[in-house]
Amino acid sequence: MRNRLSGKSRNRATYFRRLIWLVFICVCIPVVLIGSIYYKLSVSHLTEELKSQYMTSLKSTMDSTEDRLATIEYDSLHFSGSLMVRESFFRESFKNDYVYHGNLLDSMLTRKNVNPPIQEMIYYNDQYQIVLSTDYGYVQKNKYSYDADIDRGFSLNKQAGWMYLPDASSRGYISYVRLLPVIGSAQAQGALITHVKEEALSQEFQKHNESRDYLNYRIIDSSGVELFSSRNEGIRGLDVSTDPLYKQISDIESRSGIVYGEDENGKATLYLFSKTLLDRVYITSLSEIAISEQLGWIKFVILYTVLIFLVIGLIMSYICSRFVYNPVERLIQQGKKLTEKQSFPQTSSNEFEYITECLHYMHEQAESLNKHLKVIEPNIRDQFIGKVIKGEIWDKERIQSECKTLQIEEDHMYTVIVVTPEKAYKFLPEEWPLTTFAIANIMKELLNKYELCGYISNGDGMETIALVYSNDQHANGYINRDRLNRFAEHTCDEVKKCLSLNVSVGVGSEYSGLKKTSESYQEALLALQNRMYKTSSPINYFDSNENTKKQTMFFYPRELELEIVDYLNKGEQDLTEQSLKKFADVVRASESYNLIYQSYHVLLSSIIRSIEQKGIGLLEIMENNWFDQLKSRKTTGEIVDWFIEVLFPLYFDIIEENQNLSGRLAVQKVWQHVKENIGINISLTECAELVGMSPSYLSRLFRRETGISFVDYVKRCKVEEAKKLLRDKDMNIIQIAQTVGYSERNLSRVFKDAVGMSPGQFRSDHR
Repeated sequence: MRNRLSGKSRNRATYFRRLIWLVFICVCIPVVLIGSIYYKLSVSHLTEELKSQYMTSLKSTMDSTEDRLATIEYDSLHFSGSLMVRESFFRESFKNDYVYHGNLLDSMLTRKNVNPPIQEMIYYNDQYQIVLSTDYGYVQKNKYSYDADIDRGFSLNKQAGWMYLPDASSRGYISYVRLLPVIGSAQAQGALITHVKEEALSQEFQKHNESRDYLNYRIIDSSGVELFSSRNEGIRGLDVSTDPLYKQISDIESRSGIVYGEDENGKATLYLFSKTLLDRVYITSLSEIAISEQLGWIKFVILYTVLIFLVIGLIMSYICSRFVYNPVERLIQQGKKLTEKQSFPQTSSNEFEYITECLHYMHEQAESLNKHLKVIEPNIRDQFIGKVIKGEIWDKERIQSECKTLQIEEDHMYTVIVVTPEKAYKFLPEEWPLTTFAIANIMKELLNKYELCGYISNGDGMETIALVYSNDQHANGYINRDRLNRFAEHTCDEVKKCLSLNVSVGVGSEYSGLKKTSESYQEALLALQNRMYKTSSPINYFDSNENTKKQTMFFYPRELELEIVDYLNKGEQDLTEQSLKKFADVVRASESYNLIYQSYHVLLSSIIRSIEQKGIGLLEIMENNWFDQLKSRKTTGEIVDWFIEVLFPLYFDIIEENQNLSGRLAVQKVWQHVKENIGINISLTECAELVGMSPSYLSRLFRRETGISFVDYVKRCKVEEAKKLLRDKDMNIIQIAQTVGYSERNLSRVFKDAVGMSPGQFRSDHR
């Protein structure tokens, strides 16, 4: 009998292990087959999806890049055709007309500052060998460090075009060259060169695609010159008209399409192209490596799934063979012991006792599970009620079934109360759960105090939602309005006392049935909107008659808007705040949430337009995200505080910064004028007329920007020029004094004060 019992045990364990392996092998084979089929279908689907996605990205990149290139080309043409540039080739005194040079430089500098991609603009006059650069000012061509760029650009065989110049390309520039004059002469007499940072083009490509590691963008000019390549910088500026890929694309009449080929590694590649109206070609490539890498996860999922099933099979075989049959084995062992002792009655008793103990253990575990479910049941109930209130669950049969399971009365008269903190924009997102949790606990305690029943849940953001009903049988299920109002008031007081927070309460209408609570919730949110024009009480009830009012007599206060903008321009902060408060009183009188918000949006748009009219870029203004900041304010008081505390100070800072920039440009222009006219007596009045300022204001501005007075700066420039002539030239002291605009006596006096020695001593020490 002993051998028979032990043999049955081994046979059962072996049979069970074999059964587990058979099941898992039957599962793994379909997983591998289905995964392989899915991979093939995914490759085909992803290829078509990437074609569409990358073609869209290519066209978007082309449009954006062409806008930039066209802006630069148009600006070059417009400047080249201006009267100032055209007259420069026919003006007999142009070579020595430094004021004319300064005006040309000012015009180029303005265009450079207005168009951020432009790094440098260069004007070249071949007749007088003069170079005007926004970076180096007035320079003779033979003294210009990058004269090779001038020669290369001047040799352009067409009127205008993009090209890589020798020195400019080494500094990371691509240049647009236009021969001058534009009209009126068959032979070029000069050139206008605009340097653009290649990085600006790279940023356009990066902005319009997220998988730039796989993509290779190329731009080829209509003449077959490689203008840009995002991967191979060595071919930029080279003639690729004989490239088989370019020839194949050129032969296609369509403006865009796809051609198939191989990359430099011999991998199959899709080439997507798009042509502009000027026959510039934009090309991007999509190799099979990009597709395989994006779908590599499928192979790993198949492999990991098979491995997981195998590991689970191994673990379950071990666990089941050791534990699943353990109670039976223990009974068998007990039977063996009883058999050996030949005590059959005791065997029967012990086996039943063991089974009884097992059942008792299972009962204890079931009781423990029931207790745990009762603990977590309120959370499940609150989540269900929150979804019903928000309208996420609307099926009547499901609501009835869930109410029965969670022991919720479905047919009560319900009303929804929404509590939200004032100035919620000041809270960080990570502070929201803790705040709403604290408010919910306060509301739960107050429900019992006012003999109300209900459920508390969290809404969107910092909302706390209370679903309230009455168990007062004398009221026929209706909620006592006075009791509800005192509950709301006490909630506001307790939150203020415990959390130091001011909250607003929105109360919806009363509805029969849990399904209708979503309507009460929407009404509570609408009631909270009344805070925009009602400030008397933090408790707001929904009034259907109030929402149907029409503000037919409301007129937008345009005069106050103009008054606010005017005071802002004048820097009158106090008067601006007074006008804003008058504006707030007028729009609040409309008693319409939408009209009030729209009025403040119109006012903000007018302020932004005022800033833009002062020459400040719209991109710089919109980076502050002002409209989103305005949207986060929920009451008139919060909106007015935002205008006064945030917008107006920022407005004054932007205007002041713009004025400082204009002052620096004016000082730079005076610097250049002094250096170019070192041999004449330059007065402060002359420089003030040059930059359009009063002499006194220019004097203060010059000292603020440079740290020295205008007169001291002129002396310093003349002394530095005299030191240079004493070191490098064989001119006598009288000639040097005349060159820098001094008499010999004045030069000796000024030189000795500045250097500490006479001009003759300086020459003997430095030669």
